[in-house]
Amino acid sequence: MLDLTHVIAGPLATHQLCMMGAEVIKVERRGEGDGMRAIRTQPDQKGVPPAFRALNAGKKSVVLDLKAAKDRDHLLALAKSCHVFVENFRPGVAKRLGLSAGDIRRVRPDVIYCSISGWGQTGELSTLPAYDHVIQAATGMMAMQGSEGPPVKVGFPVVDTATGMSAATAILAALLRRAKGDTSDIEIDVSMVDSAMLLMATVYAQTIATNAAPPRVGNRGFVGSPGASTFETADGHVSIAANTMGQFRILCSIVGRPDLALPPYLPGGLSENDFLFNLASPELGSELSAEILKLEAAEFERALIAGGVAAARVRDLHEFLTELYNKTPGLNVPEEPTALMPGFRSEGALKKENSQAPLLGEHAKEMPETA
Repeated sequence: MLDLTHVIAGPLATHQLCMMGAEVIKVERRGEGDGMRAIRTQPDQKGVPPAFRALNAGKKSVVLDLKAAKDRDHLLALAKSCHVFVENFRPGVAKRLGLSAGDIRRVRPDVIYCSISGWGQTGELSTLPAYDHVIQAATGMMAMQGSEGPPVKVGFPVVDTATGMSAATAILAALLRRAKGDTSDIEIDVSMVDSAMLLMATVYAQTIATNAAPPRVGNRGFVGSPGASTFETADGHVSIAANTMGQFRILCSIVGRPDLALPPYLPGGLSENDFLFNLASPELGSELSAEILKLEAAEFERALIAGGVAAARVRDLHEFLTELYNKTPGLNVPEEPTALMPGFRSEGALKKENSQAPLLGEHAKEMPETA
C-alpha cells in the first residue's frame, strides 16, 4: 500500500490496515516529512513524537519530492507493486502532480485508489481547506455540544478519526471486491463532512424529519430519561444510564428516594422494561440531583453497577488507562505502547509484535529507483 497521506485522517486509515497486516509505504516530503513529526518544533523527539507514533507504527518511510520528475518516477515504480494507493492532497493536486487515479492505473491497472479530503472530490466546496474543528463547526457538531454558553468542540479530533475509519472500511470493501473477481476501476472518495454526518446519523435523521436543528442536551442521555445524565456527587461526577423504569427504580432506591419513581414524578402503569422517553423534568431532576450530591462517587458507582445499572465515575483518560482498560482481557495494544490497534480484537488477525514508527526516509534503500 502506498500512503501519500499526512496529519491524522489518512495516516489513521493506513495505520488500521497496517495493524491488520498490510505493508504500508509512507511517502513523505524531503526535509520535514509528515507535519506530525514536528521535526523543528519538537527536535527532542527526533521526528517520532507520540502522536506520530500512534498513527504510523509499523510503516516504512521514503522521502520524495513529488514535483520532481525523477522522484515521480520513483513513486510510479513503487506503485507497480502496490494494490492500494491512498492520498489526502487537496482535490486537484494529485492530478497536477501526475498522480491521479488514471496515472497510477497506467502502471498498476487494478489499483484501488482512495482520496481523502475535507469536502469531497467534486462540487463547489471541494477545494476548501479543512481541519477537524473547522468541520465540527461547519456541520453542526460543535453547536450540539454542551448545554449552554458558546459552542464547544469535541475534545479530541473525532472527525479526523471517523474519516480514517471510513477510509479503512472502504478500502477493505474494495479489496473484497477484488478478491471476488471485480476488475472494474475502483476510486474511493472519502470526505470529512460525510464522516461527520455518519457520526451524527441519528440527529441527522431527526433534523431532516423535523426541519429543525437538534437541541443541545449537554450531558443528558439521548433517551431523555430522568435517570440518564451525568450527576455531581460529593467528590466528583457519575454518568448514569437508567433508561428503563426498572433501572430508574433501582437508582431511586440506591439514593434513598424510591418515591421519585412514583406519581406525581412519573406516570403510573409503566412496566420495568418501558423506556422513560423524554420524561425528565426540572422538578424531578432537582430532587434526584440533591440526593446524589450527598454521595461519594466511587461508592455510588459500585452500588449502581451491582444493581445492574450502567454507570461510570467520570475519569480522565489517564485514570481510565490505569484503572480500567488494563483490566480488559486481551489488551488491544501492540508491544509498542503508543500505537493503538484497530477498534476490535480478533486472534490471529492483528499484528501485535513490536512495531516502531519509522524515522524520516528510513527505508529509502529498500525501494526501486526508477519506474
